[in-house]
Amino acid sequence: MNSSYIIDLLYKRDEEALVYIKQLYGAGIKDIAYNLLKNREDAEEVLSDTLMTVWNNVPPDNPVNLPGYIFKAARNNALETYRKNHRKKRSAVTVCIDELEDCAGGDDVESQIEEKHLSALIDSFLSGLDTESRRIFICRYFYNMEYKEIANRYGMGLSRVKMSVKRTKDKLKEFLQKEGY
Repeated sequence: MNSSYIIDLLYKRDEEALVYIKQLYGAGIKDIAYNLLKNREDAEEVLSDTLMTVWNNVPPDNPVNLPGYIFKAARNNALETYRKNHRKKRSAVTVCIDELEDCAGGDDVESQIEEKHLSALIDSFLSGLDTESRRIFICRYFYNMEYKEIANRYGMGLSRVKMSVKRTKDKLKEFLQKEGY
């Protein structure tokens, strides 16, 4: 099942597209949501919300990278659920966002990350990293994984993961400063 076939089904408003999306990407969507929310029921709800988001936005959107589009929608839905559930609480998600705030140089990094220009700059930065650094950084800041989880996933030491994140964060800060952020 390829992405263009699923997109064609979405354009035809064929609900079979949602069945395929759930089969192919459902587990990944729930993983993203669970890593942010730490609640299985909320992760299931994010899966449903993501299917609705994709259904409502394709068309008019025509994603070039369907899995990336779906996972970004899942992450955004999970963050929205998080905000609704924890308006006044501070947790690991807030800590991750606060850590990145130093790099972006703004008071409201959540809204800055959502801006297309900053997103494109970060994508450009990440594409220039070596595979290991990119994977570690994405696990930490996109999937909201703990350092220990990342170390276990890739079979490396905890200090190596922490140092990789720190160095990548420093490089990102320097990169964004050069770009005017």
